[in-house]
Amino acid sequence: MEKIKVGVIPAAGYGRRLGTLPLTRVLPKCLLPILNKPILEYVIENMRRMGVEDVYMIVGFKKEIIQEYFGNGEDFGLHITYIDQNPPRGIAHAISLAKNFISEPFSVILGDDLTITDSLNNLVETFWENDALVVEGAVPENNVEAIKRACSIALDDDCKIKEIIEKPLAPNSNLRGIGVYLFNPKVFDFIEMTPASSKRDEKEITDTIGLIAKKGRAYAALINGMNINVNTSSDLMVATKLLLKLDSSVIKTQDNGIF
Repeated sequence: MEKIKVGVIPAAGYGRRLGTLPLTRVLPKCLLPILNKPILEYVIENMRRMGVEDVYMIVGFKKEIIQEYFGNGEDFGLHITYIDQNPPRGIAHAISLAKNFISEPFSVILGDDLTITDSLNNLVETFWENDALVVEGAVPENNVEAIKRACSIALDDDCKIKEIIEKPLAPNSNLRGIGVYLFNPKVFDFIEMTPASSKRDEKEITDTIGLIAKKGRAYAALINGMNINVNTSSDLMVATKLLLKLDSSVIKTQDNGIF
């Protein structure tokens, strides 16, 4: 199976929904720590799991701190090129800033996405097997409010996206789209056609995927693992508790002599 060697990480946001947490006064949201490392480091690890070697990181708010932490990416097993987005104008716009650097299929993981999984191969397989223009990761979600804060995805029997809605008032399914994507570079043409949203006057990547879905070239793949989109202080707490629980399970298993 061919690897995805190029990645884009939008990490320019202010993180205003995290409120007045003391750390947000000095750190961009993507560098807030969960256990022993920042959110963005988990994103980098997932990029590497897909085989990514070159990352274009879209930065803005407190970009100097991000650049100081990650440098050129050598210590994290890949190469990082930084691109400024100032001011933030939406995720689709952030992705479009990498257009002049990318001519092959590429991955996108949002800088505030925490996906805990051993493998993202199912996304890559879905992408190549269906000649897709986009594959978005998805998880079953029992919490309707969580879907309303993210996006809902309705699929046909072949995992093709029939409908995708950003922050739906009435979710069309129990599938929540997450901030992990694979794109054919033709997505840049669709981003140009994407109108700014009426709510935030920004280009939403969900709206771009909706345009691709109308052409029958958009798919979703279920993540074999867990996902939290870290937008609020509550999300940060839930993510920390989840990783503590997973960490404790590993330690307990080791103590039982299984490893």
